[in-house]
Amino acid sequence: MLDFVLFGISAFMAQILTNLDNLAALLALTLVSGAKRSVFGFLLAQVIVISAALLLALGVEDVVPHWAGYLGIIPLSLGVVALIRRKRGTDSEANPNLETGASIIMVTLLFISLSLDTFAVLAPLLADSAPSFRTAGVIGATLAALSLATVALFGAKAPFMSGALARRLERLVPYVMICAGLYILSNSWTDAV
Repeated sequence: MLDFVLFGISAFMAQILTNLDNLAALLALTLVSGAKRSVFGFLLAQVIVISAALLLALGVEDVVPHWAGYLGIIPLSLGVVALIRRKRGTDSEANPNLETGASIIMVTLLFISLSLDTFAVLAPLLADSAPSFRTAGVIGATLAALSLATVALFGAKAPFMSGALARRLERLVPYVMICAGLYILSNSWTDAV
């Protein structure tokens, strides 16, 4: 039981740390486009990303069951590339720029585009896990998305939730992706036995 809880917590943390850019965008959009529309679009995007990661995990298991762990190369590579870009100073900080009356579809598409790093971490994590652990991972990721939405609803009004705090936390994302990739790769050796 403790294994499932810990795996759920790891998926929760991966979802949180790869969605810090989404949180900054969500906080900004709640001020511009309204809280209900922004939060609904964010949650819809997260449902799509988590579902796509789970579907990919299920598909990979059927096609190449012992090779699923090698998907860990994806988040590992993205994390290393992000660190290299940051070191060179070529990392562009994109701020969402939607008009005030942006539709839920546009908000959802914005958050899907910002969630590719989440997908890159979550899909291999779920693919390299047993079915019962996948359930714990999906629950953890879903709770994380709900937590981020709640933080955005309350945080848009709080003075301490500025863009500076979100940018500082965003610096952790490449390290999280590298650690997730290394975990998935290291766990793939045990699956082959």
